[in-house]
Amino acid sequence: MHTLQQRITRYAALVVGQGINLQPGQSLAIKAEIGHRAFVRELVGAAYAAGARYVEVDWIDPLLQKERLDKSQPEFLDYLPDNLTVQASDRLAEGWAAISVVGKEFPHLMDGADAEGLRRMQTAYYQKLEVWRAAVMRNQVAWCVCATPTPDWAAQVFPGLDGEAAVEALWRAILASAHVTAHVTENVTENGNGWADHIRRLEGVAGFLNSRPIDSLHFFDPAPGPDGKPSTDLTLGLTAQPHWISGSSPTTGGVIFSPNIPTEEAFVTPHRQRADGWTRSSKPFFPFEQEVTGAWFRFEDGAVVAYGAEKGEAMLDQFFGVEGCRRLGEVALVDAGSPIFQSGLLFYNTLYDENAAIHLAFGRGYAIGINGGGEMEAEELDELGLNLSALHLDTMIGTETMSVTARYTDGSEVTIMREGRYTKTVKS
Repeated sequence: MHTLQQRITRYAALVVGQGINLQPGQSLAIKAEIGHRAFVRELVGAAYAAGARYVEVDWIDPLLQKERLDKSQPEFLDYLPDNLTVQASDRLAEGWAAISVVGKEFPHLMDGADAEGLRRMQTAYYQKLEVWRAAVMRNQVAWCVCATPTPDWAAQVFPGLDGEAAVEALWRAILASAHVTAHVTENVTENGNGWADHIRRLEGVAGFLNSRPIDSLHFFDPAPGPDGKPSTDLTLGLTAQPHWISGSSPTTGGVIFSPNIPTEEAFVTPHRQRADGWTRSSKPFFPFEQEVTGAWFRFEDGAVVAYGAEKGEAMLDQFFGVEGCRRLGEVALVDAGSPIFQSGLLFYNTLYDENAAIHLAFGRGYAIGINGGGEMEAEELDELGLNLSALHLDTMIGTETMSVTARYTDGSEVTIMREGRYTKTVKS
């Protein structure tokens, strides 16, 4: 049986070995908060052991970001130096891989912060990194998002535990979701084959969804919302060339990587002009690092035409003010039997909460969710219905009472999820 620290070391090796699938001689960029430094050291060690040429850490200090937001002259919040674009272009040209570590050191730091200022700062950052983000959306880069606990985040997830006990409990939840077990057996080895087996099961779902061309998806949740209507009655049309992805996918250079650890989803890119109906959020989500709960959205011809929220509506006002953010860039199916959903935990973190429930993403779409999209020119992707925006925001809508029906291009229909679970048709 492995100790907790040994499992953490194996987790770091999993992120490097199967998350980004680091190639010998490849360089790596790691984006992390200063409070993540202990786990970052594990990642750096795993990367050099795997043959990395060079590892560079892009450190984030949230307290400095808050100082800028509170004290900068408002007209300067849109400014970022061009060296960020140059650095991103150089890394892309040299074929770097990338890891992002999540888990906020100060989860409530931005509570009550200026919504417009947050929008301007984040939008400016993404625009400066446009060349890199476009490459990520096309799978030209091997990338992975993973997590490490912080004391305050652990206290959010486990409010009944104190200090180190909460951190240890969160570590165990993170490791379990990544299939890094305490025991090493024939199927769960030092190299993380428990994860590989999990990915193969998810790929079976994607294989079914790709076996016949799906024209549209109908989401229906009969559970009444505050207005007495079903919580969700939403039809999303896909592009003419849908391509479902789950768990892992190849870069344009053929390197197989897993962009999220953990992952429970199968996702595709919807057509930006084909969404009609309404839905409600089922978990908190975080535009500009601010919590939004109890949100609802009504769509017509692909765009959000009305919305509201019990908490955080001002953040939605700012988010939907960004070009392209009223339309969808991703739809992802997640079985309610996923370990994350069944744990009953609310992580207050999109990486985990999106893998507990069916979710939509407002804003920028993935070119790879269109068959052959990674190699297409922007004009062709636009004609196929890919949504473009500076931002991408995952919003969870799935519940244990939701059903999903696929309508195929020949007009036939099949129920693919019932009461939040994949039907036998999908799993067979």
